Amino acid sequence: MSDAIHRRDLMKMAGMGSLIFVSGLGRVSAAEAPKTPDEGFTFLQLTDTHIGFNDPKINPDFAGTLSKAIASINKMDPKPDFVIFTGDLSHNTDDDKERRSRLADFREIVKPLSIKDVHYMPGEHDAGLDNGEAWHEAFGKSIYTFEYKGVHFIALDNVSDPRVQLGDDQLQWLSADLAKQGKDAPIVVFTHRPLFDLYPVWDWYTRDGAKAIDILMPYSNVTVFYGHIHQVNYHMEGHIPLHAGNSLMFPLPAKGSQPQRAPVPWDAAHPYEHLSYRRAEARGKTTMGYALVEYPMAAIAAGKLAPEPEPAMESTAAEAAPKAGAAPQAASGPKEQVIEVTAKRFEFNPKEITVKQGTPVLLKLTSLDRLHGFNCPDLGIRSDIEPGKVNELRFTPTKAGTFTFFCDVYCGSGHGGMNGKIIVTP
Repeated sequence: MSDAIHRRDLMKMAGMGSLIFVSGLGRVSAAEAPKTPDEGFTFLQLTDTHIGFNDPKINPDFAGTLSKAIASINKMDPKPDFVIFTGDLSHNTDDDKERRSRLADFREIVKPLSIKDVHYMPGEHDAGLDNGEAWHEAFGKSIYTFEYKGVHFIALDNVSDPRVQLGDDQLQWLSADLAKQGKDAPIVVFTHRPLFDLYPVWDWYTRDGAKAIDILMPYSNVTVFYGHIHQVNYHMEGHIPLHAGNSLMFPLPAKGSQPQRAPVPWDAAHPYEHLSYRRAEARGKTTMGYALVEYPMAAIAAGKLAPEPEPAMESTAAEAAPKAGAAPQAASGPKEQVIEVTAKRFEFNPKEITVKQGTPVLLKLTSLDRLHGFNCPDLGIRSDIEPGKVNELRFTPTKAGTFTFFCDVYCGSGHGGMNGKIIVTP
């Protein structure tokens, strides 16, 4: 089950801010929204701050946007109960020393926060190239829980493993942690990447995210917040709502709206467009919901103390990619087509592979530099690509068409554009 928030019906203006969604309680106008109980609370989600990014064509205020957000938060009255940063605090770099420097710069920028209960999570830009080593030095654990006013909060790490997965150990930890909770306990999960297949070609997924959703599914009162896609997105997995937030550095386009994922250029006529942070207001007693409000940087940068939150970037909820299984190779029939494919950051050679429907195919995959992945969900095939080794991937295409394959092991800043096409002729 999925749903999309569209620009035309997102916002109901209400005084200091605009209610955009009440997770778990249904979409309501500000006038219809239930009052916050005495035991209610609010928290802020800030995400994808990308400290170290420095392209003025994308954001000429790259050095000041986060500081402006922090200053505006400090003026809030009443104050939120806590703040969480859901990953990509720093921008990607191959230099280990520079990565540590950027994480340190981030800490200096957020040091003036007047709210002292602050939680941090890594994104792949922070942790994907060194398995989280620099992150752990700076912030400690990347997998943890905490309690607040009867709500159980869980932070998951689906970025430190470059294979874009949580891993069996973390999934077992999650299962054991949830076993201590009642089936109707209010639970909030924070991740960086989406736990569902929003758009795998653009790296918007978690390889074993469905396993995490399966573990969460028996619990009736779960809400998930994440970042990574640099835009507001609402999606339902069964009864579980999942909410993505805007970046504080640059927006990304709606899924599939252009051939490659790339930051949206700065629009001087609409500065800071689609950059915001979010307030989540806990509501309800027996069933906890969260009223979500976006605070746009355009209003904050213009000096408005009580900015009107912006409508979200229109985005479509994920439709799971078809998982067609590869047909077994017949004992007799057409001769197997053998194709050698090499991978290096951030390209495949060849980028286009032409095969024939019904003819068995053997892909011999080799990496020229580091670990990569080969994933074509529409044909139901994937493999790691390891340096110094030939990985063999066999399949028989059962349908004609053009199908995208991509690297699904995080390999740096150009990772999202590392893809190609398999052309299956009739």
